[in-house]
Amino acid sequence: MPYLSVGEARIHYHTFGEGEPLVLIPGLCGDLYNWKKMVPLLKDRYRVMLMDCRGSGLTEAPDRDFTMSDMADDVSGLMSGLGFSRYHVLGWSMGGNVAQELTLRHPDEVASLILMSTYTRRPDRSSYAIDAMLNSVKEGASINNFMQMMNTWCLTQSYYAGRKLNPRPRDGADEGRMLQGFLRQKAALDGFDSTRRLHLITCPTLVIHGEEDIMVPPHMGEDLARGIAGSEMVFVPGAGHIIPPEGCVYHITSFLERCSLELPAAAGRAASLAKE
Repeated sequence: MPYLSVGEARIHYHTFGEGEPLVLIPGLCGDLYNWKKMVPLLKDRYRVMLMDCRGSGLTEAPDRDFTMSDMADDVSGLMSGLGFSRYHVLGWSMGGNVAQELTLRHPDEVASLILMSTYTRRPDRSSYAIDAMLNSVKEGASINNFMQMMNTWCLTQSYYAGRKLNPRPRDGADEGRMLQGFLRQKAALDGFDSTRRLHLITCPTLVIHGEEDIMVPPHMGEDLARGIAGSEMVFVPGAGHIIPPEGCVYHITSFLERCSLELPAAAGRAASLAKE
């Protein structure tokens, strides 16, 4: 399993494919394996970097609270350590908050920005629900139950049609560590608000949102896009908070093609030839 030391953290990451660098940032309590269905659709065109944010997966960090800025700096440090000074960024849900903070703190590094199912400040209703679910784990519920409840907010009515709950056995080995990581990520999320800073994001930006998202209501995606000058907005019909890769990959790849790192150089060469 590849790791890279970035400041005080030891980041767990994977890379796939060849081409322009693209880093994918997962959401709250997610890890790099959340992207397993997306990677095959991107790796033929892009060098795809996946990572576990601190608080999730196998990434190791000091046993203390952290902020969205810390997570953003982790991404920057990972990409720099892998040899990339400029790259594309795609963040989903909380990963979109990390991506915004990354773009604000390291604007020269981010060539283009894709924000999926995300927002400028956490939605109050879903934040309240997540706090209640986390509290149930503190009181004895399993992490598996927590994840099942989270998924009901992330997936659509049609996904659950005819489905019955399939309880999973408790996995007590890492539950304490996982809960602590979730709580710290949630605290970082609660402290994030980009509303008054969106105008500082100047790179090409694509906002993608599911039309049936109840975790983050669609108007929050619209608010996000309105705050970033020149950004593009795409709604995916029939999608909830988790957007199926087949419902958004066309929009992602067509946007990235228009934001290619090679375009400025190609345009310069074309201008030189025209003068000759």
